[in-house]
Amino acid sequence: MSKGERMRVSDFITLRRVAMRTGLTLVVGASTVCLPSSAQSPVTISTDGNDPVRPVSSLAGELRKREGVAVTYEDPRYAKRGDMHGKPWTFVYSPEEIRGSQGPEQTIARMLREASAAGGPVFKVLKEGSRLHIVPSEVLNDSGARARQASILDTVIDVPPAGRDGGDLIQAICDAVQQRTGYEIGIGPSAPSNNLAEYHTGEGVAHMTARAALQHVLDKATPVGTYVWDLYYDPADHGYGLNFVYVGFAGRADR
Repeated sequence: MSKGERMRVSDFITLRRVAMRTGLTLVVGASTVCLPSSAQSPVTISTDGNDPVRPVSSLAGELRKREGVAVTYEDPRYAKRGDMHGKPWTFVYSPEEIRGSQGPEQTIARMLREASAAGGPVFKVLKEGSRLHIVPSEVLNDSGARARQASILDTVIDVPPAGRDGGDLIQAICDAVQQRTGYEIGIGPSAPSNNLAEYHTGEGVAHMTARAALQHVLDKATPVGTYVWDLYYDPADHGYGLNFVYVGFAGRADR
């Protein structure tokens, strides 16, 4: 290969690299090499415009379905059921934005800021282990003013060791939260019952948050990070319902 040919090959490689970054089309002699842009169109997700109950939960569910994000959701303790409803709301993100080590957490944090700016409760996002967690921070009180409120799953619990399967241990965790706080947590039918029934342990819970204890049991009984939960509060019953959702491996927070 002559010096001139080496220079032309070098120039082509340089142009190709530029084109890969910018999405340009290269024309080489009579041939056209099309190099698609890596940019992706923004995605818009929205709440149900007719009856947008729990808008933050609704959008978190959309992120799970579309992007496989392993994120849990927890209701505030609303003063009344009307506080659970919000205005129709949309959120726009880029698929590129949500991918990467910090992408999902930063995207969800932005979503929560926009939600609070629209007048709803204030949430924050936590990263613990293989999941992200949307938890309440402030809620409207009886007078309509915002008041600080911690996550019920921040409750530190102890469960004595005993022979149990996974479902029994999750029930014991919920019972321990009720003993400490007075709030009952009922377990919904969406629990991965077969996996939990097959997991047997003699361990208990030693001075852990309820959130960490739930994660530990799920990650022992099922593939790590593949199940998340929604913890919904009913202002009429003054209790919670714990529901589980399968999201698979795609969006584990620890990846």
